[in-house]
Amino acid sequence: MKAFTMVGASWALAAAATNGVETNIGVDIPKIKLNTGAEMPMISLGTWQYDSSTAEGAVKSALQVGFNHIDTANDYGNQEGVGRALKGVDRSSYFLTTKVPPAGYLGTKRNLQTDLTQLGVDYVDLMLVHFPPFGNNCQSMQSEWKAMEEFYKAGKAKAIGVSNYCISSLKCIAETATVTPAVNQVKFHVGMGSDPEGLKSYADSKGIVTQAYSPLGDGSSELITGPLVTGIGKAHNATGAQISLRWIIESGVPLTTKTTKESHMKDDLGIFALNLEDTEKSQLDHATSPAGTPSFMCRSADTLIV
Repeated sequence: MKAFTMVGASWALAAAATNGVETNIGVDIPKIKLNTGAEMPMISLGTWQYDSSTAEGAVKSALQVGFNHIDTANDYGNQEGVGRALKGVDRSSYFLTTKVPPAGYLGTKRNLQTDLTQLGVDYVDLMLVHFPPFGNNCQSMQSEWKAMEEFYKAGKAKAIGVSNYCISSLKCIAETATVTPAVNQVKFHVGMGSDPEGLKSYADSKGIVTQAYSPLGDGSSELITGPLVTGIGKAHNATGAQISLRWIIESGVPLTTKTTKESHMKDDLGIFALNLEDTEKSQLDHATSPAGTPSFMCRSADTLIV
């Protein structure tokens, strides 16, 4: 398991009763150290599928209840709303992740600058390539990563990484990279196993942090109201969703959640007051439903197009 540390800003909110574990004032959100030295909070508020106005409101609420990590993307079309929510907030008080779509070297350079402009910031903490190019073209991946490295070396990102990359894609950019990706953000949740496609163990061996999106599955309620997670939750006065999220954290994997409701945000932060028993962690490790694969774009055994 990759270690994470209890450093960073406290939640800074009063204890508030929710449907699950209570959040408590003064409890720190753990951070994981990336290979660039940047320290990334283990939970972020995601903004996928939100328009600019909805994203603005969600981010403002998240910051108020104690989140200190926000996740957005060029493709989400809501960065200007996220930027409005962050305007006037102490830049050192939050960690900002965004993404660019694969667009070759020149297109990636343009999109990187567009991200900064739309967000209204001089730098981001983590910039990701959102997914591999269609066809899993290795030359395209390498050219996009070159643009990412230049962006990082110019001080416009504290760390750079990828999303939806499988092992074959990571091996491709490693052939020419001078900077190893700090993060690979992929789908990861209970039911996929603790090392789907061997991707997490491969990333660990290269010093790449695996980060989870869709931590509660993709459209199913099984990881919220299903018997496995709710059964374990009863022993901890926790919701099924909190148990599903806590399993990810105890796997050493940071995660991104998504909600516009402050009560759910508080529940999400409540996972840091939980500790699973070894037998419970094992049950969740070996769950086989709901199924899923880390990337919608490639599998680890895919053959690259050079």
